[in-house]
Amino acid sequence: MQLEHTHIDGRTIPGRCRTLRNMDAVIEDLRHMTASWGMSPSRTLARTAAKLPLYPRLRVVIYFRMSSWCWNHGLRPLALWLQSCGIRSGGSEIHPAAALGPGFAIIHTVGIVVGHEVVAGKNLVLYQGVTLGHTGQGQGQPQIGDNVRVGAGAKVLGPVNIGDGAWIGANAVVLADVPAGATVGGVWRKGSPEG
Repeated sequence: MQLEHTHIDGRTIPGRCRTLRNMDAVIEDLRHMTASWGMSPSRTLARTAAKLPLYPRLRVVIYFRMSSWCWNHGLRPLALWLQSCGIRSGGSEIHPAAALGPGFAIIHTVGIVVGHEVVAGKNLVLYQGVTLGHTGQGQGQPQIGDNVRVGAGAKVLGPVNIGDGAWIGANAVVLADVPAGATVGGVWRKGSPEG
């Protein structure tokens, strides 16, 4: 890690590690999650920061972001340990290799599983009991667009593409591509009315 220095009024001030600048995704996650809770932007940072340890959904997301960073920088044992901290903290198993865009939010943490090949865009929202992964036959995992919501108990399995703005209903099983802006429920597979 290289230290960066800030120059203020001709003085050199030792700076933070370069890696700490890569917190944009975490900050966007915080903004998205607090907005979904109805928190006013006028709340002070101190009031919000004091409550952070009380929200398991936020702890899980922060553990995921830290474990993902470690995984991508070759610190795999540490990444897996942080993943286990997220599991103990909120009951969500999110693999550090998953590529989840900024604005990732969890509404209820218990029972969420996200596989190692999952790729998601901005503002993904997951409810309790969601599984994003493979079908058990090793064929690949979901690719998810921006602004997608996945309802409670839904399973999105296999190498499927979920379009931007799609809503996956509660307890849905998705085995085929979902077009952008669609709302799906039940078993969605090839041969479904629009699947």
